[in-house]
This record gives sequence, C-alpha cells and structure tokens, in this order.
Amino acid sequence: MKESMRKEIMSMNLGELNDLRDFIRDVHLMNAKSSLKPGTKVFMVQKTKKTPGTIRKVLQKNAVVDMDSGRTYRIPLVMLEVA
Repeated sequence: MKESMRKEIMSMNLGELNDLRDFIRDVHLMNAKSSLKPGTKVFMVQKTKKTPGTIRKVLQKNAVVDMDSGRTYRIPLVMLEVA
C-alpha cells in the first residue's frame, strides 16, 4: 500500500472509516462475483485452511459449492478464492 494512502486513512474520522470499510467490502464482492462462474474450481478460505470445491450456482452474495469431500454448502462469495 502506498504511503500517501496510509496517511490519508490515518487522518480519517470514525464515520469516514466505516464508509471506507463498506466501500471496500462492496468492491471485494463485485470483483469476486465477476470472476466466479458455475463450474469454476475454488477454495473456501477459512482462518487456518483452504478447502477445495467447485461452484454449482452463484447467488447474490453466496455461491452453492460442491466440496471435494462430497458435501454441498452455501458459502459467502468473499470466502471463495479461485483455485
């Protein structure tokens, strides 16, 4: 991250930081949604592990994913990473 960006963020008040967080979450969701399609191999990213699977269906904020273990889960798009 650029130093000028760090300084700008450090100078923001709490309301501006909350708006920035919401904006970043929205951009993250849009980028995830544009790269995830049915049939895409993905990892479900958790704190300590990545579990492989394949997207069956993309919903508004979630995706239905067939995990390699044989189970199917509805997973938030922000928790998915393209394999």
